[in-house]
Amino acid sequence: MINFFRKIRNELLTENKFSKYVLYAIGEILLVVVGILIALQINNWNENRKLRNTEQKYLLDLKEEFSFNKDELENIMNRNKLNLDYALRILDNTGPENPEITDKKFGRLLTSSLSSEVQFDPSQGVLDEIINSGKLGIFSSKELKFALSSWSGILKRVRLQEKELLSMRSRTIELVRNKANLRKVLGVKLEIFGIKQTKFEQDNLHLLKSIAFDGHMIGFATMSYSLNNYYYPKLFEEIDKILLLIDDEIKENKG
Repeated sequence: MINFFRKIRNELLTENKFSKYVLYAIGEILLVVVGILIALQINNWNENRKLRNTEQKYLLDLKEEFSFNKDELENIMNRNKLNLDYALRILDNTGPENPEITDKKFGRLLTSSLSSEVQFDPSQGVLDEIINSGKLGIFSSKELKFALSSWSGILKRVRLQEKELLSMRSRTIELVRNKANLRKVLGVKLEIFGIKQTKFEQDNLHLLKSIAFDGHMIGFATMSYSLNNYYYPKLFEEIDKILLLIDDEIKENKG
């Protein structure tokens, strides 16, 4: 092809047809420019296609990740609700009067309310990879980009509340450890450690008459309530929002 154009050029110069040569040269330049523009357009199309493929892969991975996190959050909320329910049943029996609850039942309620740690630990390997690699900008949706970049801030506020609850739980456990007959509280659960049943006669119902214990259980219950009724629902709502935006983008890319 190059030899063909060179031959035409030489013929025009040989025949001294300068004006035609100029027009031909201009046409040849335009042809080259058009070829370059087409090549650039094809290259841009290929790059855009690669970006969209990468975006689609990340969208699918994010959907799996946030769907898993939604299930985990539901499990944590259910566990926290159980802890709260047991704590409220204990608080129904605190006060200066002799409690109507049995020592054995009190021990079951106490271990049930304090034995499970509540902490939402989401999977975010995909999101971290996207943010740390600077690939957040490949997403077409501005709303999705904002939601993903805001996720850590929302999660941080929840973790601060969880930290307060964990601290209150630890302080309550310490109070029980110091004031209660632990062998009676834990009962047969201690046998797996080779610890025999208690020889002390003291029961644990005196804790229900303790203002300090009542205060600790109130703190534990109110923080558990706040998590399940204010903090976790906002996080749940954010996960649903992100999943909806992801689904919209997946459909858009397929279309």
